[in-house]
Amino acid sequence: MALPDHYQHALRVLEYDRIREVLTSYAASALGRKVAARIEPLADPARLRALHAETTELCELMRVARLPLSGLSEAAEGIRAIREQGRPAEPDFLYRVVELIRAGQSLRAVLSRDPDLYPHLARLAAGLEDLPDLREEIPRSIEPSGDVRDEATVKLAGLRKEIRELRETLRHRSASILRQGHLRKCFQEGGVTVKDDRYLLPVKAEYRSWIHGPIRDRSQSGATLFIEPEQIVSDGDALIDKVEDEKAEVSLILWALTRKLLDRRQEIERLERRLARIDFTYAKASFATAFELEAPRIDDEGSLELRNARHPYLLWLSRDSHRGLRDVDLEAVEARVVPLDLRMGRGVRILIVTGPNTGGKTVALKTVGLNVLLALSGVPIAAERGSCVPLFQDVFADIGDEQSIEQSLSTFSSHLRQVAEVLRSATDRSLILLDELGSGTDPLEGAALGTALLDAFRERGWNAIITTHLGSLKQYAYIHEGVENAAMEFDPQSLRPTYRLLMGVPGSSNALAVARRLGIDGEIIDRAEQEISKVEAPTREIISRMEISRRRVEKERRRAERVRRRVQKEAREYEERVEEVKARKEVLDVEAELEVDRRMRAAQEELVPLVEKLKNVPQIHRPLVDDLEERVHRLLVATPLGQKREAFARSLHKGDEVYVPK
Repeated sequence: MALPDHYQHALRVLEYDRIREVLTSYAASALGRKVAARIEPLADPARLRALHAETTELCELMRVARLPLSGLSEAAEGIRAIREQGRPAEPDFLYRVVELIRAGQSLRAVLSRDPDLYPHLARLAAGLEDLPDLREEIPRSIEPSGDVRDEATVKLAGLRKEIRELRETLRHRSASILRQGHLRKCFQEGGVTVKDDRYLLPVKAEYRSWIHGPIRDRSQSGATLFIEPEQIVSDGDALIDKVEDEKAEVSLILWALTRKLLDRRQEIERLERRLARIDFTYAKASFATAFELEAPRIDDEGSLELRNARHPYLLWLSRDSHRGLRDVDLEAVEARVVPLDLRMGRGVRILIVTGPNTGGKTVALKTVGLNVLLALSGVPIAAERGSCVPLFQDVFADIGDEQSIEQSLSTFSSHLRQVAEVLRSATDRSLILLDELGSGTDPLEGAALGTALLDAFRERGWNAIITTHLGSLKQYAYIHEGVENAAMEFDPQSLRPTYRLLMGVPGSSNALAVARRLGIDGEIIDRAEQEISKVEAPTREIISRMEISRRRVEKERRRAERVRRRVQKEAREYEERVEEVKARKEVLDVEAELEVDRRMRAAQEELVPLVEKLKNVPQIHRPLVDDLEERVHRLLVATPLGQKREAFARSLHKGDEVYVPK
């Protein structure tokens, strides 16, 4: 079912297509690329969780195994064309179907290797059907190169043998005519020419009467005639007949295989769809591995939590491997790939983000929106493990200047049109993203309209993230439940934005600080500050203190987060080292047991013959010899391996099956 227009609009403004392109580049075949080009958000929680689980498991599997993705090619569309056009399949197409089936079986073996560890991949692999009749029969008739085998039928083998013999005869006889001394002046240089399986001699036009036989072709100038000598015409006719017979036999073989192919077309289509899904999962896993993306938890309760979230496409652009891209300010890109933490839900439905212009509000909004869309598409997001995304039914987005020249809409009117669509169609299961609410018109009216819209969203229980630079909207969160402020951080020392999102405090535009840094006369700045202080000095002082306090807390939080990550990394490394030591100890234990066992066996092999000789002693000494023999036997049983063999032997019961090696 097609997404509604407002959802499609959100995909466009959030640049969802760019992620489709990135995922397409990671697919191994056209099958996966087609799926990547068509992905879109889903509303089925079970399917979403399955898609995320498959990707996560494949990321883990790819660390220890290589995925055999060769041989993936499109077949279903070709089969439909063959059926519609009523023609036999080409040999190379038939063999591509074989490679597709083989690829399915190879992938099934890898993905099913550990169902307990990779249960979702095992279920995915279970849908890879095997078609042994096609997989085995087609290669008996078709070469990997796409040629029909001589051995496809007895008749074809015989025909091709006769054709080879006839061609050799014709080549030999025509060459012998060409070499006859009295006829050499009749021929042009170039030797025997083969055209349409006719063996022709290049005869000068003035010597036409010297060579008897039909003219099969002539040069452009007419100076050279290509004549089939009458001595070989009958053999030439025989060759043409055999070649036609061969073509007819090949056609019969291809038609027989084509009918079997058409009989299994539905199974092939199912196999192709499943392989396309696996290749797309591979593309997601490769993208996730390259950029440390994680699958989020899909939350039915409406809680949105992003931990150290980054803009996925800007993250991709910032890689060194893409420094050859034109028209991309990579320095600006890297400056904006700053992680953000965001929490909504559990009582907070509306987030108001404020801060200076070019401070990153729009990028932050797109970061949230694009990661939500990826999560709802079954694609890992650019955020840390533990992030959570609600099952939003749709997304509304009004971001940036979307003025329409064709419709003669102003920037403000364009924004209002999107807001009107939100008011008509949104629900409490929607996510609403509005950039610069109340901008583009008189600040007083814009603030009044913004406040009214916030009231409407809050009363209806809608989920919204809104950016604004209107000062009056910053106070809204302090006096209304379910609304929280957030600010784009601004460094007062460098007078530059840090692009970090601070939850819980409003931001300021810092216009005067920026103006001072850019060289505006200090006296003018002082006057402006005096005018502002008359109106909102108390509020500004409170906000300023809150920002300083919040910045200090955020700095400590980031430091604690770095410590936490370092500790987790060291803990993982310690656990890996312990596992290595355990594994090494097990290997050494086994080696030691084998060495002890080997030496004791060697000792026993030397002692047993001596004991046998001692059995010839007088009867009075036999008890001592028997005791010695028993002790020698116990030497081997007393080794660690001997004890294990003894315990195993004693555990056997009547009826147990055992394997006795030679």
